[in-house]
Amino acid sequence: MALFFHSDDVDDLIPFKEAVSIAESALKDLRSPKGTNAPRKRLHIHRNVGEGPYDTVLNVYAGGSASYGAIGAQVALHRKAIVENVQKRPPYNPDQTELALIYDVDSGSLLGIMAHRPRHAQGVADLRTPATSLAGLDLFARADAKKVGIYGSGHQAYSTFLGLTELRKIESAKIYSPTRSHRQACAKKMSELTGVPVEPVDTPRLAAKDVDIILCMTNTNVPVIDGSWLEEGQYIISVIGSNIELVKSGNIAAPRREIDDDTLRRCSFIVALSKDQAIDSQQGDIYWPVQNGVITWEKVVDIADVLTGRAKGRTDDRQIILYKNQGGQGIVDIALAKRCYELARQHGNGYEMDIRARENWWVQGGRAPIW
Repeated sequence: MALFFHSDDVDDLIPFKEAVSIAESALKDLRSPKGTNAPRKRLHIHRNVGEGPYDTVLNVYAGGSASYGAIGAQVALHRKAIVENVQKRPPYNPDQTELALIYDVDSGSLLGIMAHRPRHAQGVADLRTPATSLAGLDLFARADAKKVGIYGSGHQAYSTFLGLTELRKIESAKIYSPTRSHRQACAKKMSELTGVPVEPVDTPRLAAKDVDIILCMTNTNVPVIDGSWLEEGQYIISVIGSNIELVKSGNIAAPRREIDDDTLRRCSFIVALSKDQAIDSQQGDIYWPVQNGVITWEKVVDIADVLTGRAKGRTDDRQIILYKNQGGQGIVDIALAKRCYELARQHGNGYEMDIRARENWWVQGGRAPIW
């Protein structure tokens, strides 16, 4: 029988370093017959009701990894509203519910259904995004990188910085976000939890000055970094994905950007979580700059190719490198979900669902007598 369980049952059982290892291993499988993945799909329905305009968005992440013995899909529904240049939740937004369907890759049986994504135990964001953002860190960041600049003061900024401190010895950090009280509160919380001094700064340029790693974890629709601010040897991680469906629906005028063209030009190369995803969702920081001649696809490399040695990572301490974690990938979600399933079984969490298989000609073979 299949197991239904909640991610809350296992959140504290997956160390962050293990989550990064799972993400890296799953992404490596993409370059072998052991892995499969489909670009994330987003289905939008535009609504304009009493509370104001917003889009209802269904996200579908599908993939599988033989290394983890699982294949499946994760679905999630949420709502988006645009206020000036910032993407926000509309006034009425019910708790987001996500479901991961986990199938055994060999038997085809349904192993389990997990409600919600596993969360970073110390942070507040989902575990997959910061773990994927920090995949391949030693291949891209300088070995002596120890100072961090942070853009954004939300869940992803907080959780990704916490994860970074578990992977590297960080000496100091600076944080900028447009709202002064937000950046001050986030800096205080980060400092208290990690022991790393985190300084809130009043201008965005200061967050990029004299740092080694830059975390762009914002909720913007326009670039937050000016390429002229960048210094030799910096490694930039950006998580903003696509909003092309909102553009098509007329809810916003232009594709979402977090990185400006000058930054793209200055980078020695750009790492994409998935070039297929960038193309499929017309991602603003990669797809449209290629279409507009700012960069070419030859400058963009998939992280899976670097992780498997098919492409090079950092070869010079002077290189400026950008990594675009531009959209969750099902192969990572399902690999993490399978590990969560194993932990839920091990600890006796969740409950069994009696979902019985039924015979039909398509699955079992053969034809009905009246064919």
